[in-house]
Amino acid sequence: MTRWRVACDHCAVSAWIGDTPDTLDAWCEGCQQPATRPAGASPIATCPRCGQPLTTGAPRFEELYGRLQEIAALVAAWDGDPEPLGRLLPERPRLITDRTPPAPSTADDPPVRDALTALLEGRWHVARERLEPLLAPGETTGRDSRLWRALAIACERLGDRATAEAAWNRVLEALAGDAPARLGRGALRAARGDYPGAREDFAHAGEGYEACWDRAALLLLEAIAHEPGLPAPTAVAVARAEAPTPTGDWIEPSIGRLLFSALAERAFARVAAGGSADAEGRLLAAAERELEFDTYWDRALVVHAYARLGLVARAASAAREPVARWLAALATEPAIAGPAGAPLAAPLAAAAAAVDAGDAHAARVALEALCTRDDLRRYRVPCLHCGRGTIGVESLDEAEPDARQR
Repeated sequence: MTRWRVACDHCAVSAWIGDTPDTLDAWCEGCQQPATRPAGASPIATCPRCGQPLTTGAPRFEELYGRLQEIAALVAAWDGDPEPLGRLLPERPRLITDRTPPAPSTADDPPVRDALTALLEGRWHVARERLEPLLAPGETTGRDSRLWRALAIACERLGDRATAEAAWNRVLEALAGDAPARLGRGALRAARGDYPGAREDFAHAGEGYEACWDRAALLLLEAIAHEPGLPAPTAVAVARAEAPTPTGDWIEPSIGRLLFSALAERAFARVAAGGSADAEGRLLAAAERELEFDTYWDRALVVHAYARLGLVARAASAAREPVARWLAALATEPAIAGPAGAPLAAPLAAAAAAVDAGDAHAARVALEALCTRDDLRRYRVPCLHCGRGTIGVESLDEAEPDARQR
């Protein structure tokens, strides 16, 4: 059973949140007062003093800093500075491989165990140095296939694609139906433009999520490589039909996300070589319509691309409405909407007003004022009671009374 204790770092205010055998302890983040009900009774939904929703689990204010950082980075891109947003964007692999390293065995000779242990520990250079002397150029054996697999993984991690592909070749000489080897070699073949070879590998990689995604993604990547503009709608439709159904999770690949990100990377290269940013922006606007979801991360992908290309109007159009929506949602958070949130509500309202006026720079300044606050950066909020300290939280299992406080 997990309970949370909220406390001020300056005054004596504190309270517990969570269930006990006898009570349900809640906390109002709006006026920073506790509320307790007998166990089994209907929980109080709102604070009887200020009307804000009561917290009965992990305090919501711990999420404020992360959400503000995300919005501020997107507004900075709208304002012409895409770097902060670029640092936040997730790296979704275009093709998914299985780099699970072979585990050392007690039956292995010490040099083999040392090499495989280094690989498991992520010491890629050391693993490679220890593996290469163990691999004779002769015929592959069962043991050697494990070592070639290990070498392939180490070289992929080190960015040596040619040696990695050669090592996967050796694995497949012994185990032609090895799905991880097919995925690994297929991805490397696709990276150097050998689409027929990649297609052959993925066709023999089984029916798991990775293989299904890779077959679909390869259809789209090959179409992008061969078309100077957008891939044909039929190519996108076929790829989408082949791909696993996406759920919208922020890190998950989807055909729409792959299409936009691949075209954006192509656009960056073309514009750097003297191409027209406006022409690339029109292609990206069409690709934007293929995105399956409208999450923060999808908007971030779009705004970042337009900002990097210097397409100010397109970046503003992509950013303004969702930023206004997210700021409005933040303003309803109990720690901001309630009496205790006045120091946070004012700059947030200033940011929202600037967004409504289309003034990205003013919105950025207001959000940076929030993001640089020491209390929010420490996942704390101002204490309403003493006006000098900050309310923070420690999370602990009752069996662990020495849990560490933030």
